[in-house]
Amino acid sequence: MVNAQNAIKKILQNNFNSWTSGNDKIDKFIQDAQLNVNRNWDVIEWIPYDRFKDVKQIGKGGFGTINYARWIDGLIKKWDIENQQWKRWGEKEVALKKFDNIVNFNDVLNEMEIHLKTRSGGASIQFYGITQDPETHSYMMVLDYAKDGNLREYLKINFNNIDWKQKLHNLVELSENLMNIHELDIVHQDFHPGNILSSDFKNSYPYISDFGLSKLIEANPNNPEKKNIVGVLPYIAPEVLSGDEEYTKAADVYSFGIIAYEIITGIPPYPDIPQLKIWLLKYAMDYDQKFHFIFPN
Repeated sequence: MVNAQNAIKKILQNNFNSWTSGNDKIDKFIQDAQLNVNRNWDVIEWIPYDRFKDVKQIGKGGFGTINYARWIDGLIKKWDIENQQWKRWGEKEVALKKFDNIVNFNDVLNEMEIHLKTRSGGASIQFYGITQDPETHSYMMVLDYAKDGNLREYLKINFNNIDWKQKLHNLVELSENLMNIHELDIVHQDFHPGNILSSDFKNSYPYISDFGLSKLIEANPNNPEKKNIVGVLPYIAPEVLSGDEEYTKAADVYSFGIIAYEIITGIPPYPDIPQLKIWLLKYAMDYDQKFHFIFPN
């Protein structure tokens, strides 16, 4: 097994000069990931945009868009010694997460690095590579396509058909994924049903996504933006809302508790949002807090 892993890494390293993203930092990120890969299907690649077809927008967030696409070549299967190229599994459905140009490039790299770390433990959805929109020049993460979408929309449509077995299955898997993330000393900071994805919530596994606000605990311990509160309001822990504490693992666990309530009851937390908005505006004026909230529909 070790010899096979080393052979994969050597082949990837020998091919470093055969591709480039046009950005040294992106190239280094991909190359470092490839030198640490253990299995063919875990390889992160630079994927030219023309290797995708049927691209269409399927979602939009605060900092970018999600596109559906078909990856023409698909995942690496094995090395073809005779033809000196990778054999692949063929066409595959993927999601392309495109970052708006207003997003700081270092934040884009941070999200990619954290997603890669969490993927190795199975906590996050598969990350296949990076591409670039030829029109906007925005970088895009190439991710596995989650056919069932996010948990929030899934619950809206399917809650009456979800039995206790499925509820407990989803809760157990989510708790293990969050535990795996925390064992890496990563705090998610934006944990809510919109960031939980699955190809099949009933029979497969839910994955945690969107690490744009996540951070390694040891990174930037004296964060000057400590008092800036971001996220989806009903899932933010009270101690974070009050401005007394930064986001911590405990704050993620609070968010998990709210998600568990929603999975069990089918009712979003704090449905009286208009009154909550008024309270927040008053709090912001009284305490000069800086907020960047998203109110779910």
